[in-house]
Amino acid sequence: MKKQPHVTEQTRANLTQAFWELYLERPIEKITVREITERAGYNRATFYLYYRDVYDLFEQLEEEVLSQVRELVQQRLLSEEQLDFSHHMDFIVKLAQRFDGLMPRLMNGDPSFGERMKEIIAPLLDRFIMPEGGLEADEQDILREFYLSGLLGSINAWLASNGRVPIERLVELIVGAALPARTQS
Repeated sequence: MKKQPHVTEQTRANLTQAFWELYLERPIEKITVREITERAGYNRATFYLYYRDVYDLFEQLEEEVLSQVRELVQQRLLSEEQLDFSHHMDFIVKLAQRFDGLMPRLMNGDPSFGERMKEIIAPLLDRFIMPEGGLEADEQDILREFYLSGLLGSINAWLASNGRVPIERLVELIVGAALPARTQS
C-alpha cells in the first residue's frame, strides 16, 4: 500500500505536535514513544514508520526550524546589497508564528541548537555588521559572539514574553542597536 503524501504529512505533524506538547512539560529523556503515540492517536508502529526513536523526532524537529532560518538568511537576506528586513517581513512573521513557543525551549533545552543557530546567522553579521579591518582575529571572534548571543537572547526573550512587542518593532530595535549609525528597514 502506497502512502498518500497529505496523509503522511498530517501524521508527521500530529506526532510532532504530540511530542512538542510533552517536551514543553518535561525533558526529552522522560518522554516515551508510547506517550507520543497515545497523545497523537496512533499506534507505536505508525511512529516507527517516520522516526527511529524520540531523539530522531527531536533532531528532525530541530532541523526543520534551522532549515527555515537558514533559508531566510542564505536565500533572502544574504542576497541583498544592504541588510533590509522589510522585504522579508512577511516571511519573518510567518516563521516566528510557526515556531512560536519552540525556539525558547530548543535554545534552553539543547546547547548545540544555539550553536548551530549562530553558525547560520554568523555570515549575516560578517557581511553587514562586523567592522571591516582593524581587528585581530580573536577580537573579531569576541565581537561576533557578542552580537550572536545578544541577537539570539533578544529573540528568545521576545518569544517568551507575554505582552508581545510587534515583530516589526523587534526587528527595528535589534537593527537599530546593531547598526546605530545606519538607518535600515
